[in-house]
Amino acid sequence: MTDVTADLHVCDDWISCKIKDLPHIHALVPFLLKAGTWLEVVPGLDSITVQFDSARISVKEAASVLREQISTGQETAISAPPAIELPICYDPEFAPDIHGVVSQTGHSVESFVAWHQGLDFSVSMLGFLPGFAYLRSTQDMGDVQRLEQPRQHVAAGSVGMIGNQNCLYSFSSPGGWPIIGRTPALLFDPGKTPPNLLQPDQPVRFRQIGREQYDDLVAGLP
Repeated sequence: MTDVTADLHVCDDWISCKIKDLPHIHALVPFLLKAGTWLEVVPGLDSITVQFDSARISVKEAASVLREQISTGQETAISAPPAIELPICYDPEFAPDIHGVVSQTGHSVESFVAWHQGLDFSVSMLGFLPGFAYLRSTQDMGDVQRLEQPRQHVAAGSVGMIGNQNCLYSFSSPGGWPIIGRTPALLFDPGKTPPNLLQPDQPVRFRQIGREQYDDLVAGLP
């Protein structure tokens, strides 16, 4: 259980509560949204932040309600979304940093590709961009560092790796993650409900595909 008498940070119209257990955070988000008290519920890696209507409820009342809802919500068991297997292409054009990464993990490129596909990930959070996913593994992934000089352009679908995390770029953007491959999966589609392909706490594994198959899959996207 989370001690909600401490680590509660309040401001004019928002409250942030520290919660160490990531599965608890993911379970609480739909519970808090369903309660109808909050204008917005934002999960983090070790916290939940809620925004409230300060014209309708005081900071003191909002903090009291949040404490009660978190205590109640932690009794609600919510199953994780179904596991998903994402195709990934490690073609040199799509993996500009793979040689630097393998030198930090003690692999050859071939053994790294096999090893990476054997890792079990879960979605720790979504953020930075719509559909941008942070993936965390409990397995030891070495100590891969950020790029010293971030890129001005990282292509949509790029898979990055730092420490025990991977990330998935849903849109082209600047970025500082070392890039090890690219997925043809459409990570964000505003025409779907929900628009994000991945959801918090969802188990993820990668499956290697070749360049020709990658091109065929991209050609079939809407």
